[in-house]
Amino acid sequence: MKSFLHRCTLLALLACCATALAAPAPRTKIEIKDGWYYIDGHKFFVNAIGYEPGARPGEDPYKQRVSNLPEIRQDLNNIKDAGFSGIRTWSEMTEDELKLVQASGLKIVFGIWTKPDEDFGDPKVVERDLESAKRVLAYTRKYDCVITYLIMNEPMPAHIRKVGAQSTLDLWIKLRDLIHREHPGVPVAISGNTAITGWLNLNVFDVYAHNTYDYTTEGSNFTHGYANTNRFVAELNGGGKPVLVTEFGRSVSRQGAGAGQYGGNTLETQARAMTRAYRDLLDSGVAGLCPFIYSDGWWKGGEPAVHNDTAEEWFGFWGFKNLNDRTGYPRPAWHALAEYNQALVASPRNQQFYLNEVPVEAFLRPEVKRLRVIYQDAVLWEAAPDAYGYVSGKLSFAGEDLKDRELVFESYNAQSRLLKYESVVVLTGKEPIVWPTLELRTPVTDLDKAKEVPVEYEIANNNVFSLGSELRYVFAPHKGWEPGETHQQTIDPKRKQQSVSETFPLPDDCFVLGLYAGADIRYGKFTKTIYGQKFLFRGTWADPIRIK
Repeated sequence: MKSFLHRCTLLALLACCATALAAPAPRTKIEIKDGWYYIDGHKFFVNAIGYEPGARPGEDPYKQRVSNLPEIRQDLNNIKDAGFSGIRTWSEMTEDELKLVQASGLKIVFGIWTKPDEDFGDPKVVERDLESAKRVLAYTRKYDCVITYLIMNEPMPAHIRKVGAQSTLDLWIKLRDLIHREHPGVPVAISGNTAITGWLNLNVFDVYAHNTYDYTTEGSNFTHGYANTNRFVAELNGGGKPVLVTEFGRSVSRQGAGAGQYGGNTLETQARAMTRAYRDLLDSGVAGLCPFIYSDGWWKGGEPAVHNDTAEEWFGFWGFKNLNDRTGYPRPAWHALAEYNQALVASPRNQQFYLNEVPVEAFLRPEVKRLRVIYQDAVLWEAAPDAYGYVSGKLSFAGEDLKDRELVFESYNAQSRLLKYESVVVLTGKEPIVWPTLELRTPVTDLDKAKEVPVEYEIANNNVFSLGSELRYVFAPHKGWEPGETHQQTIDPKRKQQSVSETFPLPDDCFVLGLYAGADIRYGKFTKTIYGQKFLFRGTWADPIRIK
């Protein structure tokens, strides 16, 4: 009897254990609120490096996909060690590859490769795209490392016009709704590009996602500066959703565009540019960013076994010395980013005014045990992060008059060793600021009814700021990757009101025109760019998907 009871008890215990083992693990909860990602209730900054499996020397991920799990595992270890919180892909990872991401603790902005150049109005194409997405979702929905889906990358304006803006929008909505049904709670977006599709209304998606490069001759970069180029995506869309910058980087090919910065950069220039871009993007208020890219894409020039001297093949932060090198070697940009990732200071931001209370917010690596703010050679504030590496607080300058302030942020480890520092220059004061203004005006409302586009730029500066001596403006026909015409004109810093006029001959094949303008203002060490932009369209072709 005792033996029987013992066996029953043992069987009951085994059944309980089996039930416990079979119970599903708690799912990660992703929330989008107040322009941020929250994961399991904690604010999360998406720092997801671009990563392309199956793209080592000799491989082409879009022709004959190679899946080498040990190499991917090592890459993920490198990425995590450098302080990134995730990866971003363009095409689908296999389930075995996704398991490695899940096991690593990294998150993934998961690319579903819907071709950006197919006929979105063809029912057969649409059905094929939906079936392809269903096949992928059948396994991705099992993994809570997936925190965003990107369903298309850089659709071109000319192609959208050709196949129909409404057909394009319909496909996006069908894919979005499919993902929402199959993998509830995970945001969906496309990756546009500020150089060609800054005019897209992104509110159909859960996140405002776009690729953006800091090339100085490119549209709003020339007029607004890089930080403001990324800021105006959220401003124009106006929905308060998180902004996710899904590509940015610099190529270190030997040949390149020189001052345009598309290729031809030294390794040191790439390293400095990447950390500067991080600062600009944090200043723009993004909720996440995806630097481009972990390793070079030898396949992009059409010869995967040859590392051609073309800019597209040399964006990597991890290089391979020859066709037989499977391990690679980190470039200076890799080390620079690993150091910068120690502390991502999301607030305060350069070019911003604060009403005498400056919010502090930072996302820290586990090694950082203390964040300190230095002002005028004294410790103004310091705090330790929570268990998730998040720290926040406020700097008070109550009752003080308008003042520019350079704040230094220092990050320390448990042994009080300085790991990183950087400075941010802000403006504070006890009264709200009335900024100088820059307005663009044109009588043209429809490019179908114009042969030329006259534009007037009016600048007003009736306050305490010093105005720079230069107005920058750009006419950008968004036909393709052409940067548009850049112009500079001298203005009088002492005048309170002034205007500049220009007329742009309109090409017959221009169906969307971007007008951009910017000028700089200063107060002590504080500098800011005032800017404006306007988009004009030929007829009503873009109405279903453009910002109104």
